[in-house]
Amino acid sequence: MGDSRRFDLFAKLATKYFPASYRIADVAGGAGYMRLALEELGYRNVETWDKRHRKIRGRQRYQYFNWQTKERYDALVAMHPDEATDHAILYAAKHRIPALICPCCTRPNAVPFWGQYNFGNWIRHLTQLAEKNHMQVQQMTLKMSGRNLVLILTP
Repeated sequence: MGDSRRFDLFAKLATKYFPASYRIADVAGGAGYMRLALEELGYRNVETWDKRHRKIRGRQRYQYFNWQTKERYDALVAMHPDEATDHAILYAAKHRIPALICPCCTRPNAVPFWGQYNFGNWIRHLTQLAEKNHMQVQQMTLKMSGRNLVLILTP
C-alpha cells in the first residue's frame, strides 16, 4: 500500500504551480483522492480520469485518459498513473500546459519504450519524451515512502 500522505503532499506541491482557478485533469486518479485533496486546498474544477468505476463524489470520467482527448484543461496532475504516464506527458506538450507527474511502474502505452525495464531508464525515457516535445522538465522528490520522484513539466 502507498504512503497515506501522498495525495496531500502532491496537492500541496500543485499549489506552487497552478492557480486555484485552473481546470485540472487528475489522470489515472483512481477513487479521486487527489481531487479531494486539491478541493481541500480550494481547487473547484478538477476532473478525475480512471478506467475503473469507483463510488466517490465529484467529477469522475470512467475511461482511459488519452493524450488525443478533445477535453481541454489548464493543467494536469498524475500520481502513479501507470500506463497513462506517457499519455499525460504528450497531452501536456500538445496543449502547452504545466503538469506534475509522479511515475511509478514502467508501463509504456502511447510511445514505444525500447530500454531495459528499470525505473532509471523509464525516467530518462519520459524526460526525453517531454523535452522532444518542447517541454522543460525539472525533477523533485516528495517526502514520502514509495515512488516519490515528481516530473515537473512546463511549456
